[in-house]
Amino acid sequence: MSDQTPPEKKFSYRQEVKRKLLHMTSFVFVIFIYLTNKETACLVIGFLFIALVIAEQLCRIFPALNDIKIKYFSPVLRENEKSGNVSSVWFLLGCFLSVLLFSKEVAMLGITILIFGDAFAALIGKRFGKHKFKNGKSLEGTLGFIGVSLLFLIAYAFILDLSRIFIILSVISIVAAAIVEIYTKQLKADDNLTIPLTFGISMWILTWIFTNVLVNI
Repeated sequence: MSDQTPPEKKFSYRQEVKRKLLHMTSFVFVIFIYLTNKETACLVIGFLFIALVIAEQLCRIFPALNDIKIKYFSPVLRENEKSGNVSSVWFLLGCFLSVLLFSKEVAMLGITILIFGDAFAALIGKRFGKHKFKNGKSLEGTLGFIGVSLLFLIAYAFILDLSRIFIILSVISIVAAAIVEIYTKQLKADDNLTIPLTFGISMWILTWIFTNVLVNI
């Protein structure tokens, strides 16, 4: 068997919709994080991550298991996922690191941005994207990412009673995450990691600047 990665095939728009709708069901993790504490969330999500990594390794060792994966999930798998890790591995790692490193509010918003911002960026970009960047991403997709993320930020502001400064810093961090999303492939990274971690790190840096620099001016 060749070790070369098969060429990536473009998803049809209908396939992309199915894939993104499946991803949106991951919002259950955000609800779980909201309802539980940091330790429990890390434990459960970490366990799921390890279990999925083991399952993927077993698929590599036993081709029959990989055939089952392809048989049942082929419509929503990209070509590289059929012989490698599914994106859910990186999603769970992104969730785990977000909960581990950041506050509950930052983790929830970062993961929500990943789930819905990224999904709408792809769907809007594929259907309405006319102003393309050099890497094929579109301005329309990026604006869709930011717009949907801001809507969830507004909803969370009421649900979680977020402070005004938190909201302002979140807007800046959402834009930062959107910019990183554009260039994730060039960075040879996975957006399931780069989006929530960029948002969280940006929030941490901006909060530090506000509390240690700006308030003392």
